[in-house]
Amino acid sequence: MFKRMRFSVRVPRLPRVLSCLCLTMLTMALLLTWTLLRHSRSFTQTCHHSEAFQDGLHALGDRVHRLLVSLGLTHFLCYGSLWGQLRLSRTLPWERDIELCVLNEEMALKDEVFLERQFRKNNMQLAYDSTDGKYTVTDDTLPDARVELIVFEEDPMVAMLRRVGWKRRVLPSDCESLPSLSCFPPRLIKTPLPSREFGGYIIPVPREGIEIQKYHYPDNWWKEVLPKNC
Repeated sequence: MFKRMRFSVRVPRLPRVLSCLCLTMLTMALLLTWTLLRHSRSFTQTCHHSEAFQDGLHALGDRVHRLLVSLGLTHFLCYGSLWGQLRLSRTLPWERDIELCVLNEEMALKDEVFLERQFRKNNMQLAYDSTDGKYTVTDDTLPDARVELIVFEEDPMVAMLRRVGWKRRVLPSDCESLPSLSCFPPRLIKTPLPSREFGGYIIPVPREGIEIQKYHYPDNWWKEVLPKNC
């Protein structure tokens, strides 16, 4: 006599399936929200700062310029600030800083404490970043604004100026393969430098107009690059 075989198919309980589905959807929603927030933090750069902020930034730049003149230190607009001068005769509206390039041979002749004291006497603070090779000038009365003094020195091996800083000291003198050196020829800063209007003030600029930007922005010097949220 044969026994009847019973086969059963086990069906998952519906509540458990729904709970797993809800958990998956919640996880995906959280990941999406986190991604959006992360990118929104990355691109919250204000396209147009207030006129009051820009006026204060230009005034700070002029104060730094005048102090550098009194100290006999060569300086000139560079990087984004030079773009602003070339296009608008003022800083670009989304910038929070003014970039001035200076020469290491001259800066090295001034004692660090002496420099800090001179800026402090003029109600400004000076801090040096030895890794990146630049000074930052701030004024407590103008939050978020700053002037960057980016230091260059001449490399006799290639007869070009290049940026300083510990992170570049170990790099070879290969200007073409290493864009982080920001090399450019000395003829572009041969003194006396020309001066141009910048936010209502007169500031030194490199020679030959846009030429130095071809070295600092080799991949896009011919076009205007805006922040991603502008």
